[in-house]
Amino acid sequence: IETLNVLEDFLDGWPGTLVVVSHDRYFLERVTDTTWALLGDGQVSMLPRGVEEYLERRAAGLSAAAALPAETGSRGVEPGSRGVEPVETAPASTAAQRRDARKAMTRVERQLHKLAEREAALHEELAEHAADYEKLAALDAQLRELTAEKAALEEEWLTAATLSDE
Repeated sequence: IETLNVLEDFLDGWPGTLVVVSHDRYFLERVTDTTWALLGDGQVSMLPRGVEEYLERRAAGLSAAAALPAETGSRGVEPGSRGVEPVETAPASTAAQRRDARKAMTRVERQLHKLAEREAALHEELAEHAADYEKLAALDAQLRELTAEKAALEEEWLTAATLSDE
């Protein structure tokens, strides 16, 4: 898991273009800005809403394929007649904003986890140096800075969470 987190961080900051193929939905949503898929029609299609849109289109295609033999009998489906209805997609900018918000949430969660570890270490140091008032003052200042940083990150996370749900 730690290696995967390092890989995600590296790919998330990659300035160039990469083709990423994975079965891990979270990983794909975390490291990609654009999702393309082979939907079985011989075409490569861009999916502005990412993996979620792929799953919707695939389900629609499977349900339409299952319904076709019952509706058409042994005849085929003529082009433009009873094929799969097009799936309405959200504007690309909205989907990109939601994906960016989810990335930001993940990044902030990792930073909050690191801050929690650092906070625990500071509390241990405070307990160790209970008699050294100068050291306590310095540690208290560090703890206050950490608390302020944590509050800012929590605010950033809430903002990103709001954007990712829209």
